[in-house]
Amino acid sequence: MIEFFDNENFPYSLHYNDSNLLDITSYDNSLVLDMFDTIAYICYKDFYTKRDEDVNNKEKLSLEIPVENYEKLEKCKKKFEYLINYMTNGEEWNINFIQCLNKKEIISGRLPLEPSVKYNSISLLSGGLDALSGTVAEKGNKTIYVTFGTNLIEASNAQKIYNKIIDKNKNANVYVKKVMLNSEQHYTERTRSLMFIGCCLIFADFYSIKKIKIYENGIMSLNPKFNFSRRVTKTTNQKTIYLINEILSELGINVEVENPFRYLTKAQVISQIPKEYFEIISNETRTCSKNSGIIHFSNKSKGNFHCGLCIACILRQIGTINNNLLDYDNNYLLPIDLYKFEDILEYESTISKKRESGKDYTKAKYKYLEKRSLIEYYKTYYRNIKSGKIFDYIDLNKKYYKDNDYYKKISEMLKCFSEELEKYFENLKRWGKLWKKILKD
Repeated sequence: MIEFFDNENFPYSLHYNDSNLLDITSYDNSLVLDMFDTIAYICYKDFYTKRDEDVNNKEKLSLEIPVENYEKLEKCKKKFEYLINYMTNGEEWNINFIQCLNKKEIISGRLPLEPSVKYNSISLLSGGLDALSGTVAEKGNKTIYVTFGTNLIEASNAQKIYNKIIDKNKNANVYVKKVMLNSEQHYTERTRSLMFIGCCLIFADFYSIKKIKIYENGIMSLNPKFNFSRRVTKTTNQKTIYLINEILSELGINVEVENPFRYLTKAQVISQIPKEYFEIISNETRTCSKNSGIIHFSNKSKGNFHCGLCIACILRQIGTINNNLLDYDNNYLLPIDLYKFEDILEYESTISKKRESGKDYTKAKYKYLEKRSLIEYYKTYYRNIKSGKIFDYIDLNKKYYKDNDYYKKISEMLKCFSEELEKYFENLKRWGKLWKKILKD
C-alpha cells in the first residue's frame, strides 16, 4: 500500500497493466494521462479523507497534482474545483497543478498488434440495474465495457453481467482495480462515476471512439433535494456531465460523455430488460447507496447487499413494482412490506446475531426512521410533480442539454414517474395501515 499518489506513483501507472489494456502496447498521449491522473487524485482524496462534511474541509481537500501539460491543466483549475464542489454537495476544494519532470507514457512488454476488433462504442459497466439494461442495449454494438472496482460486490456483479449477456468475440470488458491506500476510508461513492469516466478515456482516445456512455435513469440523475437534510448524489446529473464535457473540450480531448437514459424513469429502464435476464436482476445487480459497514447493518446476512432504506433502493422498488417484478427483487435487508415499527422490531429479533440481540431496538428504530423519511421524500416528489413546483427544485439550464425538446421530454418523464409513484403508494397502503396517515393528502 502507498500513502497517496506522487511523482513516483502516477495514478495511471498503478491502474493500467497488460491485463486490462486490450490492444494497447504503447500509449503516449500525456494529456489524456494527465486528465486520468487529475480525476484519480480528486476521487481518491474524496474516498480516503475521513471528515465531517458539514464543516469547512478546504485544508484537508487540498491537492498538488503533477502533470506534464501544466499550462493546459492550470487553465482548467477553476472548472475542476467547480465540478467537484458541485459533486460533493458544496465542499470547498483547493486543486493545484505542478509541473512534473518525468514523461508520462505507457510502454508494455508486449509486441504491437493491429487492433483485434474495430470497437464502435464504450460504456460504463458498474454492476447496477441501469447498467444491466444499458449492457443489453449495447451488446450488439462492438462495445468496450469498462468497470472500475469501487467495491468487490459491484465488480463481481459487473463481471457476471458481462459473462452472461455479452458475446466476447465482438465486445470487450476492461476491469480497472481500485488502488488501496494506507489511509482510513471515507464512506462515499459520490465521485465514483467520475472515476469510471476517467478509466474510459484512454480507450476512447486509442480506438477513436467519440462518446463515453453512462447509463443512469433520468429520475436518479435529477435527484432533487427539496427541503430534506439528507444529501443527494449528483454523480450523473446532466449539469455534472456538462461540466465534465466542458473540461474535456477546453483541454482538446475529443471525447464526450453522454447518458442515453436521461429521459427514462427507473421503471422504463427496467422494462427494456428481456425476460431471459430477469434472474440477473435479483442475483447480480447492486443499486444500494448505503455502506454495508454501518453499525445498524451489522446483522446483515451474507449476500444481502440492498438495505431497502436509501433513495436508490426505494427507487429500485418503485421500478420493479411497476414492472410486476417483485419476485425478482426481494433481497433487501429491510423487506419491502415492513413499515410498522413493532413489525420491524420483531423482524430484527429474528435475524439478529446472538451477540447483537441487545441492540435490536436501536437498529429497528434506525430502519423505521430512515424508511419513513424516504417515503416522505418520494411523497414530496409526487406532490411537486402534480403541482408543477418540481421545476423549482431541478436545474434545467438549456446549455446542459443538446436536445431542443429536452424540457418536453423531462416533463413527460416526470408525468410518467408520478403515475409510477401512485402505484407504489397503493402498494404501501395495502401493506401497512400505519402508512395511510403518511400517504394521505
